[in-house]
Amino acid sequence: MAQSGSYNFTVSRDNLINDALRRIGSLGEGETASANGLTEAARILNMIIKLREADGMPAWAIKRGYILPVTGVSSINTDSHVVEDYNVTTLTSTAASAATTIEVTSNSGIAASDQIGIEQSSGTMQWTTVSAIASSVLTLASALTGAAADGGRIFTYTASSDRVKKPLRIIDYNILNVGDNTSYPINGITSSEYYSLGSRTSTGTPNQMYYTIRPSSDTALETNGQLFFYPRFSDGDKIVEFSYVRPFQDFDAATDDPDFPQAFFLPIMLELAAHLGAEKGVPIPERQLLLKEALVYWNLALETVVEEGSYRIVPDVR
Repeated sequence: MAQSGSYNFTVSRDNLINDALRRIGSLGEGETASANGLTEAARILNMIIKLREADGMPAWAIKRGYILPVTGVSSINTDSHVVEDYNVTTLTSTAASAATTIEVTSNSGIAASDQIGIEQSSGTMQWTTVSAIASSVLTLASALTGAAADGGRIFTYTASSDRVKKPLRIIDYNILNVGDNTSYPINGITSSEYYSLGSRTSTGTPNQMYYTIRPSSDTALETNGQLFFYPRFSDGDKIVEFSYVRPFQDFDAATDDPDFPQAFFLPIMLELAAHLGAEKGVPIPERQLLLKEALVYWNLALETVVEEGSYRIVPDVR
């Protein structure tokens, strides 16, 4: 008996749209939507995906992030030194203030244009970029503002790929000891709890964290989040690691694949059909049946991807 041996079935954005329109009788077999029809349906499809984000999603959407040490501040945006992956090494010799090169124990994983954080002798973390690499010697885009001692921590990451996208929510926080890679939990608190703390400029190891995706004073943060920590980082010996629910990627192009497991293709298509049916004059009872069918398949899909004991919110498809 012949079998395919493949497990990578997928559908494109336009596959979902055309299937949904066929489901409500707006397209016949072999027909495809017009360019305008695809544009309008894609907008509704993305609205549905964003609604699913608000409902919450199970284990596959949970990722791990890291707040690298940033001294002198009480908060940081998620597009600045908050990453999914990073490299850590140490200085092999003292670097003087105003130096533009440093020598490191290992350059593994470091590339030109990477972001680099250097722990100065004072404990201050200075962030700049790597402009060139020659064996173990890194050339910095900006000169050191203070001396850095032999053995000081060096953190690097690739800005274009390693940064955390705006978390929908953060599940837990831990302090990670860079030296021995051990960790322990710290508290996530609310806005009111954070602003009721004492001096928010004190330094040490953060033990209270607060996250928001809607700061009132900075419209740029609509595409990022903001993390507040108390107390402030005092040096580069520890970082904050956290579990978070990531957003789903948009359907922008005709050939874009869904950013979620295969089991969700069918319920997404059915929910899209119900919404498109409202514009195409499909009677309410038929649209309600589509939504009920979508809910059944949503729940089945959720059961296939939830890990035992994991976090889950079941969508309410009305």
